[in-house]
Amino acid sequence: MKGIIFSDTHGKSDGMLRVLDISRDADAVFFLGDGLNEAEEIACSDRGRTWFAVRGNCDSQYSPLGMDRRDEELVSLCGVKILICHGHLYNVKYGLGQLISAARRTSADAVLFGHTHEPLCEYISDYEKPFWLFNPGSLSRPASGRGSFGVICIEQGKILLSHGVAI
Repeated sequence: MKGIIFSDTHGKSDGMLRVLDISRDADAVFFLGDGLNEAEEIACSDRGRTWFAVRGNCDSQYSPLGMDRRDEELVSLCGVKILICHGHLYNVKYGLGQLISAARRTSADAVLFGHTHEPLCEYISDYEKPFWLFNPGSLSRPASGRGSFGVICIEQGKILLSHGVAI
């Protein structure tokens, strides 16, 4: 299973469309908030993939398309548990402690989050159950450097995460 991960596009969907166009082999898309209106519009026409999306601090609670909007979701795919959230409710701009606690509480194998606009890929192995923390960064408003997105591959219960840069 291959998935594409986006966050913090803030209404600029052209980068997402380009990445999705060249990633036709992706089975899933994860959208981690702040730009959810545009992500929902794309999801409605992107019938070949499964979309998972949560709202960010800049997204309304109500969808103009009538879709269910959650602050976080625990997804089970191919034998792994993935917690997706925007990150603002876990104060990720001030540290990852609350997010790490959420990973432990949910027994997640990976936590996908946004909000900081900075790419991050960290394997936390100093707990009973190790897990990944992954932030794809932002395609349209990177904190520094080039815009970025994420790629997740799951095979036989193993997770591989990587970053791609804006094209």
